[in-house]
Amino acid sequence: MSSSVVLFTQAGLAELISTKNEGLKGTIKWIAAGDKSYQPTPTQTGLLNEKQRERVSDWEMLSPTQLRMAAVFKGDLEYEVREVGFFLDTGTLLAVYSVPDTLLAYKSANASWLQKFTLDISPLPSNSVTIDVGTDNMNLLLGEELSAIAAAQIGNMSRHLSLLFRFNDSMNKPKRT
Repeated sequence: MSSSVVLFTQAGLAELISTKNEGLKGTIKWIAAGDKSYQPTPTQTGLLNEKQRERVSDWEMLSPTQLRMAAVFKGDLEYEVREVGFFLDTGTLLAVYSVPDTLLAYKSANASWLQKFTLDISPLPSNSVTIDVGTDNMNLLLGEELSAIAAAQIGNMSRHLSLLFRFNDSMNKPKRT
């Protein structure tokens, strides 16, 4: 029976504990994708067949125990995504996700693959991890907030136009003498 949760590696946990004991935080910097499906093990130090590794493009803290990160996999590579890894800035594999005989996504040669990942960090030492966002920060996770702002602006413009039309109508009515 396979487990469909992200598995934290022994090396990743050891590095976070060591870093926290020094008063620092471990930094998630990369998300990698590969094309092998399997049951991950805690002793893994890399993906079984890594195809592409990209910087974290954006992130948000959903709660004290959940992080949502996004990465954009660009380029002309084409592959089935069957494994995903989260790497610290030191290159250490912190966590891996794969399910035997399961396709997670597909990276086409003709398109970029944009993916959001939610990582439950409750098994990690508290306040032991942070995120390093690459230079292509696209604010991918602000969609809901930007939609609300756009709706408010459109509503405001609509009210102003309505007021302008009423004003123009009142100015164009013939005056009674």
